[in-house]
Amino acid sequence: MSKRKVDAAIAKIRANRGLSVRIAEALKIRKAAVYQWKKVPPNRVKVVAKIIDMPPEEIRSDIF
Repeated sequence: MSKRKVDAAIAKIRANRGLSVRIAEALKIRKAAVYQWKKVPPNRVKVVAKIIDMPPEEIRSDIF
């Protein structure tokens, strides 16, 4: 059985208590929506980058 590589930004969000709540509030979405992400959606990258203190290029290198 192979392990799927966990997205670094998603791992950081899930590892830090309260971070998903801050992201959800900033984006005006439900916390559950953030938990469903496998990758940060392209239209959410800039806001998430500021909150988790990670460059957008590192969050979604396929876009930036």
